[in-house]
Amino acid sequence: MAFAPLPPSTKSFLFLLFLIVRLPTLSHQQHIRLIHRDSPESPLFDSSATTPDKYWQRVHRRSVAYRDHFQAALEGRLQLLTVPLAAEFDVDAGFDQVGGEYLMEFTIGTPPVKVMGMLDVPGDFIWTQCVPCPNCTPSLGPLYDPSRSSTRSTFSCSSIECLGLQGHKCVGNDTCEYIRTNEYGVQTSGVLTSDVFTINGVAYTNMPFDCGSDNSFSTKPAVARVGLSGSDMFSLVFRFNSGPFAFSHCFRKDWENPSVPVGKTSQFFAPTLLGLGVGPVALNLTKELVGGDCSTVFTSSTPLTFLKRPLFNLVASKVREQANLPEAPHQPNDPWDLCFNGTENALDLLPPLEISFDGELALALSKAQIYAEVDGGRTCLLMAPTDGVNMFGTYMQMNRNFGYDLSSRDNYRLYFDLNQCD
Repeated sequence: MAFAPLPPSTKSFLFLLFLIVRLPTLSHQQHIRLIHRDSPESPLFDSSATTPDKYWQRVHRRSVAYRDHFQAALEGRLQLLTVPLAAEFDVDAGFDQVGGEYLMEFTIGTPPVKVMGMLDVPGDFIWTQCVPCPNCTPSLGPLYDPSRSSTRSTFSCSSIECLGLQGHKCVGNDTCEYIRTNEYGVQTSGVLTSDVFTINGVAYTNMPFDCGSDNSFSTKPAVARVGLSGSDMFSLVFRFNSGPFAFSHCFRKDWENPSVPVGKTSQFFAPTLLGLGVGPVALNLTKELVGGDCSTVFTSSTPLTFLKRPLFNLVASKVREQANLPEAPHQPNDPWDLCFNGTENALDLLPPLEISFDGELALALSKAQIYAEVDGGRTCLLMAPTDGVNMFGTYMQMNRNFGYDLSSRDNYRLYFDLNQCD
C-alpha cells in the first residue's frame, strides 16, 4: 500500500470532489452498497441505451457535462452555462448526474419510507422531496411525508442548525426553513427537518436534512440527494460516531458490488502529477505540461479521465506509436478522440499506463481501465482533453481501494491499495 502526504495548501482547493469510505480503526464503521446509475437496479436505468454504442455515447456526454460543470464551478461562472445547454444535458446525458454516478438506498422516518438518493460526495446537505410537493418533478415510489412520521421534528429559528444554513427564514411556530439557490439561480426551499435514517439496518436518530416542498434539486426518479462530506453539521459521514477522519472507496467495473465503507472526512485535496508512463516510455512531465502543483483531482462524478490538452496530446501520440492495432478513422460527430480497429479481445495489443504522484505514490492501470470497445470492432481510449484541471475518473479507479486519511489536519494522506478490492 502506498501513501502520499499532501501539502496543507491543498486542503481547501476543491469543494466539488470525491468518494468516501473508512479505515479499520474507526469506532463505528458503515459499509454502504452503491448502485451505479446505469445498473438495472437503478431508477435511472435506460433500457434503450444498453447497446454498447448508445451506452458509451451517454458515458461520454455525461463525462463532458461534468467536466464543463466542474471547471465552471472553479472559475465561478456556473450561471454562464445556459438553460438550453442544461436542457441538452438533461435529455442526452442526465444533467442531474453532474452530481454523481452512484446512488444509495436508505429509509427515513417511523414508519420507514424507502428512499433512493444520488450521492453527492462533497455535498454539504442531505435533501429529499417531501409531501406536500406541488412543484416537484415526477418521481418513483412514495415520498416521505413528515406528518406521518412519529420520530420527525423540526428546528427552531434560533437553533445552531438553522443558523448554520447558508440561507434560511423563520415561518410560523418558530420553524426554520432552508433557502437554497442552485447554480442556475433557481431558488428552492423547504423545512429543515430531523428524523431517523436507517442504513443497512442501523438507525441514526436526529439526522438533519432538507425536507423539500419547492425544489429544483430533484434527480428525476432519484428523489433525494445525499451530501457525504461537505459540512460537519449536515453531511452524512459527519453524523456517524467520531473517530479518525478517514475513508476509502471501492468501485467495481461490473457494478455488482461498488461500495462506500463510510467513516468521517472533512476537506478535499488534489495531489501533484509527477510521472506518466505509456508502455515502456516515461514521459517528460514539466509543471507547465501537467498544470503545476495540485492540479490533479480524482472524481467519482465522471467515468472518463480528462488530461490537460497538451498532456493529453502527448499521451495520445505515445499510445499511437506503441499500439499494434490500426487507428480507426474519425467518424462524423464522433466524440472519441483516439480509437483503434479491434475488439476488447485485442487489448494486449495496446500499451498500458502507469501514473505517479508526489509522495512516491504510483498506480499501474490495467488495460480495461484505459480502453473500451465502444461499438462493434472499435476500441477507444477512455480519456479526453480539458482546458481545466486533470481529472481522473471512475474507470481509472475501478477495482482498487482508494483511501483518504485526514486524521492529521496538517498532513493529509492518500493511499492506493494495489490489490483488487473486495
